[in-house]
Amino acid sequence: MLGERMSSPLNSFENHLPRRVITGRGASQSLAALCQVHGWKKVFIVSDAGVDGAGLLRRVALSLPAEIFSEVPPEPPIDVVDVIAARIKASGADAVIALGGGSVMDAAKVASLCARHGKPARDFIGIGKAGGRGLPTVLIPTTAGTGSEATFVAILTDPATGNKVGVVDPCILADIAIVDPALTDGLPAHVTAAAGMDALVHAIEGYIARVATPLARGLALEAARRIGRSLEVVCREPGNTAARDDMAIGSHLAGMAFANSSCCAVHALALPLGGRFHIPHGVITGCLAGEMMRHNAPVCGEDFTALAVVLGWGASEGRALPSRLDALAETIGLRAQLRRTSVPDDAIAPIARDAVAIRRLIDPNPRVVTEDDAARIYRAVLHGA
Repeated sequence: MLGERMSSPLNSFENHLPRRVITGRGASQSLAALCQVHGWKKVFIVSDAGVDGAGLLRRVALSLPAEIFSEVPPEPPIDVVDVIAARIKASGADAVIALGGGSVMDAAKVASLCARHGKPARDFIGIGKAGGRGLPTVLIPTTAGTGSEATFVAILTDPATGNKVGVVDPCILADIAIVDPALTDGLPAHVTAAAGMDALVHAIEGYIARVATPLARGLALEAARRIGRSLEVVCREPGNTAARDDMAIGSHLAGMAFANSSCCAVHALALPLGGRFHIPHGVITGCLAGEMMRHNAPVCGEDFTALAVVLGWGASEGRALPSRLDALAETIGLRAQLRRTSVPDDAIAPIARDAVAIRRLIDPNPRVVTEDDAARIYRAVLHGA
C-alpha cells in the first residue's frame, strides 16, 4: 500500500567504513608523514583548478614526491577518469591522493581501480564490478557536503547520454580519509550552502531508507544534529570556525550513514536533472528535499519526529519537517540559485522516467515513487506547479 512504510526487520546487514579516518584542524599536514609510514615513495595527486587556485594544493602537497593532475571538471565524464588513470600508471605512483570535493574524490576512486586493474572506467559502472581494490587512496575533502571520502560510491557522467552513472563497490572505500575543516574555511558562500544542504539530505535519507542499518541510523542522527545547528550559522558567518568544524564532521558522518544505508528518491531525481541541465548537485537535492519529504510523510511520522528533535526544531515540528526544509533552502539561497536555471516542461517526463529507473535509489525510499510522482515533484519545485 502506498500509505504504508515499505520496510521489514533488518535481521542481517553489513557495515563498510574507510580503513582509517583522521580528523581535526591541520590534519592534512600529516600527509607526508603518512606516506613515509606506508612506504609510498611517490604519490599521484588528483585535484581541480579551484583547489589549486585557492592555494590548498600547494599547502598540502608541499614536500611530497608527487605528480599532480589538477584539471578534474565538475561532474567528471568517464573519459576524464581514463585520462587520469593513464597518467597514474605512467607515473609509477604507489598511491593516489584526492584533494577536492566530490567530483575529485569520485574521479580518483575510480581512477585508482583503472590504474591497478588495467581496465577502462566504463567497465566498473554498476554495483560490485571492481573485482578487487585499486591502488591505495587517501581522500581529503575540501568541501563539507558529499561525504565521498566515507563512501563506496563514485558518480560520473556518461558523455554519450548526459546521464550520471555510478560505480558502487566496497573496494573503492578510502584507505585513509583525512577530514581537515581548515580546508573549507575559504569556501564561497554558495558552495558552502549547496554542499551543506546536500550533506543534510544524506543524513535524512540515510536515516529513513528502508535498508538503513542501526549504525547508519545512529550516524545519521549525529550528522543531522551537527549540521542542523551549524548550516545556517556558517552561511551567515563564514568565518565561524566552530560551525565550519561541525559541518566538516557532520558531512563525513552523513557520508558514513548513507554508505551503510542508502540515499533515496531525492538523489534519484537529482541525478538526471543535474546531468542534463548542469545544476549544482547540492542545489538540486536541497530544493527537492522538502517536496520529496512531503511525499514520504505519510509513512515517516516517527522518523520525522526524531529528525526534527536532533535538528533543533523540536518534536512537535516532525509534521512540519518538509516545510522547514523548504524554508531552509530559501534562507541559505539555494532556491535563488535554482531559479536561475530554466527547465522546460517538455523535459519533465523524460527525466522523471530516468529518475525512477535508478532502482538502487528508488527502491530504498520509504514510499513508492512512480513516474507520475516524480513528474509532479519536479513541477512543484521547478515551476511552482
